[in-house]
Amino acid sequence: MKKAGEYSVEDPVVKTEILPSKLRIIYPRKWKPDASWASENDYIKGPSADIPKGWGHQLPVVHVDMKIPSEHWLEGRQYEMEYQIYLIQDNERQRGAPAISVLFDLHPQNKLNEKLQIALDQFQAVWDYDMTKCEEKKRTGRRMEAMLITDKKAVKTSTWLDEPKEVETKFQSKLRGAQRKAQEYREFDIWDDEIITSIWFFGYLGSLTEPPCTEFLEWRIIDTPTLMSQEQLFQMKKLLFHHVDEDCERTSTHYDGSVARPLQPLRGRDVHRCMCRDFIGDKKRKEYGNNRCEWRERDQFGFDKDTYTQEWFDSTHPPPTPNPTQKPKTRKPSPRPVHPPFVF
Repeated sequence: MKKAGEYSVEDPVVKTEILPSKLRIIYPRKWKPDASWASENDYIKGPSADIPKGWGHQLPVVHVDMKIPSEHWLEGRQYEMEYQIYLIQDNERQRGAPAISVLFDLHPQNKLNEKLQIALDQFQAVWDYDMTKCEEKKRTGRRMEAMLITDKKAVKTSTWLDEPKEVETKFQSKLRGAQRKAQEYREFDIWDDEIITSIWFFGYLGSLTEPPCTEFLEWRIIDTPTLMSQEQLFQMKKLLFHHVDEDCERTSTHYDGSVARPLQPLRGRDVHRCMCRDFIGDKKRKEYGNNRCEWRERDQFGFDKDTYTQEWFDSTHPPPTPNPTQKPKTRKPSPRPVHPPFVF
């Protein structure tokens, strides 16, 4: 079970940071202080998820990272961006640190991902604020230089001291606007269906992708990439690669347009794939029951779609023959769905 929590990305207790190698959203880990261990994680105020591996109840989300390009490759291909959700269960009885990764590709019709844009707008507010503070520092430096020149009775050129009052007013208005923009509030769910489009994944036991690269994470790579627009990719590159701090120093450590860790050898690790034959989501379970997969996913189990067509299914799965000794039912049978489930 996934929970969005009480905080949105614009909440003051949620930190939005532009770091040298990633865009990061940091969530506070708070729960009811007097709750017993068995239920304390049910009181998590931030986003959380129940990861089925014996780690207890809801695990809190520590932070969400966004990197360009993707650090994981899917079926031999690297994607435009990777969205990584880090959770943790730091309890004496159970300890675990799953990391859920979503790969982003460009939309063929260049459609905007509206949910992702909420997060990008918040990072943009941070970028604009830091750039405005950098500009303020430069203006202060020019003012001090002009004062020094005046004290030495040198030839004085046009400086901030000579700027009309309306120029200063315009700058202060810009600064206040950047501060207000960083405090706007909109709903943002890290688990939104527009961001995570599948519940199935590739999994392996791996490490952090940055020093010290400790191996303690349970990576789960969602098997269906999510889509975003070309403009959103450009915006992310600007946010990450061209950010300056309040001292006007570049913060990015990218090389050749990338902050991703290079692919590493497996070194004997097992990579497994969790699919509908392994577990069914709550919505599908109500619709199909346990141990069922959708008919459209038959090729994932070695059933070629060109051979095993809907006609094949109808011919090999005839309606059951009525039992002559059984009293006929008066209730009308429900019609067969257009795409019946494929049973395993």
